[in-house]
Amino acid sequence: MRKIFLILFLQFSFAQSFEIKIDSDQSYLSYYGNHPAHQWVGTSNQILGTFLFDQANPELSKVDLSVPVFSIDSKNSNRDSNMLDVIEDYFYPIVSFTSSRIEKKDNHYRVVGNLFFHGVTKEVSLPVDLLIEDDRVIVKSNFEIRLSDYQIKRPSLLAIRINNVITIEFYLVGKF
Repeated sequence: MRKIFLILFLQFSFAQSFEIKIDSDQSYLSYYGNHPAHQWVGTSNQILGTFLFDQANPELSKVDLSVPVFSIDSKNSNRDSNMLDVIEDYFYPIVSFTSSRIEKKDNHYRVVGNLFFHGVTKEVSLPVDLLIEDDRVIVKSNFEIRLSDYQIKRPSLLAIRINNVITIEFYLVGKF
């Protein structure tokens, strides 16, 4: 019995996995929309969820994040209200991502997982930059999604629909 306890104790003592607390003052998620007449950015600092980080082997880390769609602000209340109607926030109040695996190639990472948006779950592969500074972990990514993949009817202005592709950028700062 002592051997089992000692083995378990040593295993947990040397485990490198840490739960990272996301710093909402420094972290954000933004989306970039385009229409032939104008471009805009909507941003949220309300990133919720968990990030289990394995410092010795980052490929073993886990990510489970969500953003309430009502927290996204484009600095134009009419556009934001329209966006909430279009994505049916009353049925789908969050956008979430859960990783299934993390791949490393050279100094670059790719996080594969499920993105849930507008009632649709799709597997996505996100390019990720990872930086470790003292007691902080910084994760950056920039990727595109197609609104049609998530069954979103694109709104129009002057009879011209917004672009089907939007760019999503996130910048997460976490502390050990």
